[in-house]
Amino acid sequence: ILDSELTTLLAAAMLVWQGSGPVKGFAITLSAGIIASMYTAIMATHMVFDFLEHRNLLNNLRMLEWVPQTKFDFLKRRYLAAGLSVALLVASLVVGLQRGKTNFGVDFTGGQQLSLSFDQKAEVDALRAALESAGIRNVSIQYQRGGTGAVQNEVLAVRVADAAEGATAQQVLAEQFAGNGFKLMQEDMVGPQVGKELQRSGLIAIVLTLLGLIVYITIRFEFSFAIGAVVGLIHNVLLTVAIYCLLGRQLTMTSIAALLTVLGYSVNDTIVVFDRIREVRKLRAGRLDAQIANESINQTLSRTVLTGMTTLLCIVSLLVFGGGAIFDFALALLIGIVVGTYASIFIATPVMLAVRPKTAAAPAGK
Repeated sequence: ILDSELTTLLAAAMLVWQGSGPVKGFAITLSAGIIASMYTAIMATHMVFDFLEHRNLLNNLRMLEWVPQTKFDFLKRRYLAAGLSVALLVASLVVGLQRGKTNFGVDFTGGQQLSLSFDQKAEVDALRAALESAGIRNVSIQYQRGGTGAVQNEVLAVRVADAAEGATAQQVLAEQFAGNGFKLMQEDMVGPQVGKELQRSGLIAIVLTLLGLIVYITIRFEFSFAIGAVVGLIHNVLLTVAIYCLLGRQLTMTSIAALLTVLGYSVNDTIVVFDRIREVRKLRAGRLDAQIANESINQTLSRTVLTGMTTLLCIVSLLVFGGGAIFDFALALLIGIVVGTYASIFIATPVMLAVRPKTAAAPAGK
């Protein structure tokens, strides 16, 4: 618990330090959630289990009934898995080069922002559906406070790709939401500078996170484990972006937030696998090879499956009932969690074994 949560907290701390705007806000929220989760896992859950056990209410844990003990040879298929990852990355690169700037939403490319007053609020999902039916895709819509000092009013901010879409948006809102009284207050052209700054700070934060993880995992495990975890994280981010773009979605700040979530989730899952490898290794007189890795992965498979299933239940709910930006967030998160679980088994662990010095003495671990 400590290693998996602290590595995720390390990633969040780097994002707080180097991030800006939505990235920093996301990282602060993530840090608070990690601290609460760590307390719950170590203290609150322990107290609940003690309470149930002392009253003879906890006689059987059914986890192994859901996922029986397996003996799959995961490492045997590592080259097939690596080939699949490379094929998806190459395919996404080709498609991405063909799409060009259309891979990015207005958060990164800039566009036109319309500020509109209104007499009555309309649901954001209804507004987005109306604009999308008129051919305006990946529009950014939000209600926000306008004005200064004592004179403040709520306005509707609509950001679109260009002036042509802006004119269409005004027409759609005037025709389909006549009763809401939308009136244009201000038009602004928003350049891509903000998006470039967010990209720069986000990349710096991710690089520092990877370096920090190398140091921490090297101290807690050993250097080969750190390389395996970092390669797995890079693989997760690239492959999540690749599949997301192959599905025709645009990268926005919402999808970037999902990628940061994937970063924390996947390192957590990898650390769980590595920790079991470390435990099994102690029981096998320090031996570490494909057989030990397979045994450890099979032992953690029930935890991996149940954790993934409960997480996916929440994400599928967002996909079904959420719309607009929530749908994009949930889709990127769904891809990232599946990719992260796959990578902790087929990417991070094989890389760790591959970079280990074959003649090095095997430490007992900490």
